[in-house]
Amino acid sequence: MIQTPAIQVIDVKRSFRSVKKESGFKGTVKLLINPEYVVHEALKGVSFSIQPGEFVGLIGANGAGKTTLLKILSGLIPPTSGQASVLGYLPFARELPFRKQISIVMGQKAQLWWDLPAIEAFDLLRALYQIPKDVYKKRVDELTQLLDVDKLLNTQIRRLSLGERMKMEVIGAIIHLPKVIFLDEPTIGLDVLAAQKLREFLKLHNQNEGATIILTSHNMDDISELCKRILLIKEGELIFDGNPDKLTNSNECQLRVKLGSEPSIEDISGMIGIAAQNTIKDEEDPTTYLMTVTRARVAEYLQKLLAHYTVNDIGIQEASLERVIQRIYQQ
Repeated sequence: MIQTPAIQVIDVKRSFRSVKKESGFKGTVKLLINPEYVVHEALKGVSFSIQPGEFVGLIGANGAGKTTLLKILSGLIPPTSGQASVLGYLPFARELPFRKQISIVMGQKAQLWWDLPAIEAFDLLRALYQIPKDVYKKRVDELTQLLDVDKLLNTQIRRLSLGERMKMEVIGAIIHLPKVIFLDEPTIGLDVLAAQKLREFLKLHNQNEGATIILTSHNMDDISELCKRILLIKEGELIFDGNPDKLTNSNECQLRVKLGSEPSIEDISGMIGIAAQNTIKDEEDPTTYLMTVTRARVAEYLQKLLAHYTVNDIGIQEASLERVIQRIYQQ
C-alpha cells in the first residue's frame, strides 16, 4: 500500500526583499525619498517528499536556506511560490489540528519560559495541549529519566547548563507526542557526552513513536548516526537527496601523513598530482595533512611524498561524510 507522504514540498521558492542603503548623508536621503530594493532568493524551487517515520538530515552551509525551509514547513512563514504540505495541511494556514501535531526545536532560541522551573513550564504545555494528567505524568517521568534530568525538574530553566536546557527544550517539544518534529541545530554548543545522550534519545524516540523528524546540523556525527537520508542544500537549491553512503566514493580513501615540515597545501597537492581542494591540514597539527585520494593510487602518492619530504607517520582511513560535503561546496 502506498503511503501518503508526511511532508510534501513542490517547487517551493522563498525570496526576501531588503532596502539597499548607500553610505553617507546622500544615501540616507535617497533611502527616504527613493529607496532601492534588493531581492535575495533563499530557496530556488525545492521539491521532495518525506514518508511517515523517516529521520531526515537537512544540511548545507550557513545561509543555504535550511532554516528558511523549516520555517515554511512549520508555518512560521509562507513560501513565495510553490506548495508545501505537512500531514495534509498547508502549514501557514496554522490550523489548530496541524499545530497540535508538529513541533520545532531551535538550538539557538529558548522556547520554554526561563524564569519558571522546568516542571511548571511542562505543566503549562500540558494545559495548552490538553494532555490528560495521568498520561502527562507518565510521559514526563519517562522522558526526564531517559535524558537523565529528572532531578532538575524544580530548577529554573535559566539556571540549567546549556546541555540540561536543551534536553528540557526537547522534552517540551515532544511532550504532546507530535507526528512531525523539526530540529534546528539541537546539539549546538553541547559537550560531547551531552550531544551523544541527546542523539541516543532522539533515535529511540523515532523508533518507538514513529515520529517523522527533520534535523539540521553542522555536526556530522548527528547526521551520520541518526539519518538514513539527507537533503543537501546549496545556495537555495537541493543538490542531493538520498542515503549519505551514496555521497562517499568506495574507490576513495583519506591518506593521512605527518611530515617533518609544513609545505603549503598547494605545493603538496601539486607535487603528488591531486586537486588542492582534496587536501586539508589537521586542525591540531599543522604538519599533518589529510588527502582524499583514489585507493588504487595510494602507493604512487606515497612514493612521491617519500621522495620529496620527510614522512614521520602514515595512515589510511575512510573518507568522512563531513569532508565529502565540504568538497562538494568547494567545487
